[in-house]
Amino acid sequence: MSIDINLDEPPIRENRLHSIVGYDGSVQHIANEGCKGCLKNKDRCFTTGTYCAHLTSITSVLGLPDTLVVDHAPIGCCGVEMIFSGGYSLNEPYETGKYRDNVRMFTTKLDETDTVFGGEEKLKNVIRGAYERHHPKEIYIASSCTSAIIGEDIGAVADQMSKELGIKVCALGSAGMRSKLWSGGFDAFFHSTAKCRIKPVDKKTDTIVYAGFASIAKETIAPVFKKLGLDMVFLTAGSSIEDYERAAGAKVSFGQCDVDASYILSYLEQEFSVKYFHLHQPNGVIGFERFITDIAAYLKKEDIAKEIIEEEKNKYLSKIEKVKPYLQGKRAVVALGSGYAFELARMLEELGMKVARIISYHYDPMTDASKDKEKRSVVADIKELGFDAPLSVNNAQQMENYLIIKRCKPDIVITRAHGAGCWSAYTGVPTLDPGLGINMIGYRGLYLFAEAIKSTLRNTAVFDSLKRRYVSPFSEEFENMKPHSFYKQQMGGENHEKQ
Repeated sequence: MSIDINLDEPPIRENRLHSIVGYDGSVQHIANEGCKGCLKNKDRCFTTGTYCAHLTSITSVLGLPDTLVVDHAPIGCCGVEMIFSGGYSLNEPYETGKYRDNVRMFTTKLDETDTVFGGEEKLKNVIRGAYERHHPKEIYIASSCTSAIIGEDIGAVADQMSKELGIKVCALGSAGMRSKLWSGGFDAFFHSTAKCRIKPVDKKTDTIVYAGFASIAKETIAPVFKKLGLDMVFLTAGSSIEDYERAAGAKVSFGQCDVDASYILSYLEQEFSVKYFHLHQPNGVIGFERFITDIAAYLKKEDIAKEIIEEEKNKYLSKIEKVKPYLQGKRAVVALGSGYAFELARMLEELGMKVARIISYHYDPMTDASKDKEKRSVVADIKELGFDAPLSVNNAQQMENYLIIKRCKPDIVITRAHGAGCWSAYTGVPTLDPGLGINMIGYRGLYLFAEAIKSTLRNTAVFDSLKRRYVSPFSEEFENMKPHSFYKQQMGGENHEKQ
């Protein structure tokens, strides 16, 4: 299925990529089943609260300069967005201390009357008022479960208001009920920004596109690509319209991960022949060396790649080796989104640690870049490195994660953003938010990751204190349940319960 940005919103991942949110087994088993087309989702008889695509799509768009968002939804749907107001500019390194303006977001505050009689006129009036107040270059109209249920034609309103206001008004397909995967919000974000911003260019330039959450720490990776003769173009939640307009002229691209970036970079490859490198992610030593070698071979600059690798080794390899003895044999649970869970698990093994279990918040058997399921980076790691680990897939099911962490008894939990760290900390397990994106790239990224783990393991006072004070809110029956007891059925093939 090719990517069609003329649609108001992208097809959901369950249909497009056959993604799942319910699995218990191993990395090798899930990859092999996906390659055979046999992978099936497990349903739950009970599910805890989780994220939705409405949140991930809107928070991405809110970082864009010269834009604003009109959320066609009940007011509760946009309440969480206030935490992004006044934050650091997503396109600036932290040390600059540069703050962006407060985010610009309006809501139509749909109510019972609107669900009966329709809210399109209210939507148009809010758009007009928002434009008069801020005069942005773009406006994004976010759909919601409520607006989708009552059949509001967001695309038609966007077209009408574009003509009326003389600026680009784009639909943002962010109705959370469409999918169980909040990662679909990243697809919606890039679908809308591509539709609004990307256009053909006259000629190719010596540039490489990076797509992801943010470009923080870009100053550490841009010089590496400069040695290959490439300037970096960033497509993130803080990029300008001009950044997007340059994207079609790039020669090559890569992304933060093959979940977040797959949609937009596959589109650039499909429409503008921007070669997308996704089989090997540049995280850690092994990933970086394979990644740089792949790009250099494409550009016919293999000698320069060897120089880059040698320079990175000279800078960081000895530092990594000094940290390794503190980490040898330590056991970790990794609870992250699909694009990073497997990458960080591999990095832990590079440091001599043992992965007790991976918790991936969903799993895509394939990417948008190719319908050949062998092209996923985790499959490449299995085939090239023999990588394997116990695996659970869930969409931030915190009760499952709590039971998994209790059962595994790890030395540390590597997680961020989705709540697993709270439960591990309560029970006295040290917890680390590793950060994502450019910070994890290459030898430098592996060194920083190793140092962060070392520091966390050496100072456990806060976790010890929490453990002493923690009183379980759960029944004894729940505490003794197996982590995956809420599945309605078991999946075919081996069902791993090992630690």
